[in-house]
Amino acid sequence: MQSFSLFGILSLFNEKPYMSENTLINQLPDSLPEGLALEGLGVPTIGGPGPDLQGTLKTPNGAFPVAIEVKNTGGTATFREAARQVKEYASQVGAVPFVAGPFFGEAARQVAKEEGVGIMDLAGNFYLKQGDVYIEKIVDKNPFAQTAPLKNLFAPVSSRITRVLLTQPTKAWLLGELAQEANVSLGQTHKTIDRMIEEELVKWNQENKLVLKNPAKLLEAWKSVYPSYERQKFTFFSYQPNYNAILQSIVDQADNRQFALSFFSGADLVAPFIRGITKIQLYVQQFSDIEQWKTDLGLQEVESGGNVELFVPYDEGVFYQPQKVSFEVGEVPVVNTIQLYMDLFNNPARGVEQAEHLRELKLKF
Repeated sequence: MQSFSLFGILSLFNEKPYMSENTLINQLPDSLPEGLALEGLGVPTIGGPGPDLQGTLKTPNGAFPVAIEVKNTGGTATFREAARQVKEYASQVGAVPFVAGPFFGEAARQVAKEEGVGIMDLAGNFYLKQGDVYIEKIVDKNPFAQTAPLKNLFAPVSSRITRVLLTQPTKAWLLGELAQEANVSLGQTHKTIDRMIEEELVKWNQENKLVLKNPAKLLEAWKSVYPSYERQKFTFFSYQPNYNAILQSIVDQADNRQFALSFFSGADLVAPFIRGITKIQLYVQQFSDIEQWKTDLGLQEVESGGNVELFVPYDEGVFYQPQKVSFEVGEVPVVNTIQLYMDLFNNPARGVEQAEHLRELKLKF
């Protein structure tokens, strides 16, 4: 019979409950996949460095002594560091490292595989790869979650930092410089960056400046919570004869008021993909602007069938570094490419197709 030790490190993301060793002792054996059993689980009596729990794991291939260490805080960076410590200890005693805890999301599961450790959790996730033994069960939904993962990291004001980093993905930043660029307080910037470092989204380089580790990972993480943002849409009908005439009247009537095209009308100027765009969609600065735009453009408010949509943004950050696009009517402001991608991806009317075309053509990550 092959024998090995089993170590567990718990890495939890935002808003997950603390679970004690006693909770794991009582519940973990019932969370294993069919055919596996965890028996005799308890706190080891030996002193000094070692696991928090130990017991016996029974599998169709035999029974194995297991040892489990429990942690209840940290993101992927903490998980990775702990996993490496476990591997080092396990290599000294000829053991195989494993992970255990309340819940492991996709990011933690991926790190576990990268670091060569297994996982088990109370939600039913399980992963073991040792020699010719391979067992995996995935439970994507966290039954203990109170809020969406990483939601606080991408709260409207904090998201300004994300937008700056993604708009300039190769730039190295001093913390104060980033705070100023994003128009976020230094304290809030520090908290946000600490969280991003913990989630392995950014890092400090050798010059003690912040750099983006993986722009695609940050974009995907932000995209997952973006639909929770609350912007306001107002739909109108313009009697102007065509799309260009409507756009011309918007440019002519702006009168120093801030606005920027987005969604399909913005994409049509930056990265055309879907033909026959007939609706103008733009952000205006504030609610008080709506009535003035309505009067100046001669718009009629409608519930459906409109050809002009005015959006009041969830945060002023949507106007960060707008791009000026030359068109038949002159220069037209369009939200920056990152903002445009986020708006398109969350639009049900072929928005994903247009967004991915924009990403491939302009973002390239």
